[in-house]
Amino acid sequence: MNREHHPEPGSLLPLQGVHNLRDLGGYATQDGRRLRRGQLYRSGDLHHLSPQDQAALETRGIKTIVDFRGEKEKQEAPDRAVGTVDTTIELPIEAGNILELFATGAEVQGEVLMRELYSRMVESARPQYRTFFTILAEGGHTPLLFHCSAGKDRTGLAAAFILSALGVDRDRVYQDYLLSAEYLKPVIRQWIAAEPHLEAVMTIRREYLEAAFTRIDTDFGGIERYITEELKADVARLRSCYTEAVGV
Repeated sequence: MNREHHPEPGSLLPLQGVHNLRDLGGYATQDGRRLRRGQLYRSGDLHHLSPQDQAALETRGIKTIVDFRGEKEKQEAPDRAVGTVDTTIELPIEAGNILELFATGAEVQGEVLMRELYSRMVESARPQYRTFFTILAEGGHTPLLFHCSAGKDRTGLAAAFILSALGVDRDRVYQDYLLSAEYLKPVIRQWIAAEPHLEAVMTIRREYLEAAFTRIDTDFGGIERYITEELKADVARLRSCYTEAVGV
């Protein structure tokens, strides 16, 4: 019997003008299911999409885009259009003046600030992530692509919450998060060469996501309670929509 070949979960979609674009599908859940492919995509911004990239996303039928960038980011690098997209939802998570704090800080201070940023987003970005989960549960929005600028921090946290809600184990959640370090390696080198004092904010480290989970465990009673009570996620519906039996 022939089986359709799929890339490994977390594999990069090789596009020319967008960084870190990947399908969340394929990951195994702790109850023996797996995430459906072709439903949820994560990426960096779509400002430099080439015509070939646009065609590739249209072939995948991308219907909805959720943009976590702030107003200034969107003005400086507006997304290019994808013909199949009929809805763009803006859920801006502003990083505040965090970059200003890095201007004169040492690298170790930068790491501390990034951990603090992730810890704060757990609380301050609840309204945006709550709306995001409402959109996911509504149905009719997929295939859906969500992104920020680089697709590593605000998007990385969103992906971690989705994977956790769908029953993916914590180690695999970390692995997916850290793939950004590999996929963004060439562009990160360029960023650091231009602004070496910002190395901490431009890199991806396990400690950053750990800071978010520590805050969730300490102040919100763990990830399950955080997702259901703080983000108001309908976990049963999400699992029905976005997971499937293995072998399907």
